[in-house]
Amino acid sequence: MRLKPLKVGLFVSLFLFGIVACKQAPVSKTVNGVVMDASMNNVTIITDSGDTLNISTMDADPAKVHGVLIDDSVKVTYQVEKLDGMKILQAAELVVTVHSPYYYIQGTWTEPNPIKPDEAQGFILNQDGTARSVGMATLLYESWNLDDNELTMNYKSIGNGQTLEGTDTLTIVKINADSLVLADKAGKVIWRLARQE
Repeated sequence: MRLKPLKVGLFVSLFLFGIVACKQAPVSKTVNGVVMDASMNNVTIITDSGDTLNISTMDADPAKVHGVLIDDSVKVTYQVEKLDGMKILQAAELVVTVHSPYYYIQGTWTEPNPIKPDEAQGFILNQDGTARSVGMATLLYESWNLDDNELTMNYKSIGNGQTLEGTDTLTIVKINADSLVLADKAGKVIWRLARQE
């Protein structure tokens, strides 16, 4: 029995549609790791197995892929896509499982003044890397940086009629949402601070 041209065309169309329909959708993969670098359109993580992955966040849903900070622990679900012959890892969902110290350390930190306990002293660490002293007229903090567990703060000391510039290098002994404990290079605790709203 011979098929008429219309039936042949319909058969071929249905066959091709079946092949396209059977083409598998991109497979999602999920990894856990720590953020090594991040930009507006990309995040680089070191996975728990030691692999380095560059994952695009360019076309991701902002409600499912939130901003991250270096050293955040994250869980990322992504798909492998092809773009101009290259494989791109495209983020579908990103969840911060543990915030980095950068997340917690920004803000205002104070402790009671040891000379006048009813007054507070400390500093403000701004997101842009600038700093400001609180309750200290002669020690003026200007900027800060966090590298691993080491906090450095640049300051000007304006006591005794002269201005001196310097850097405090402090080790983070404890940090969480509410408290910050800092020690000097010898390991002596010199700040026991509480976060101020």
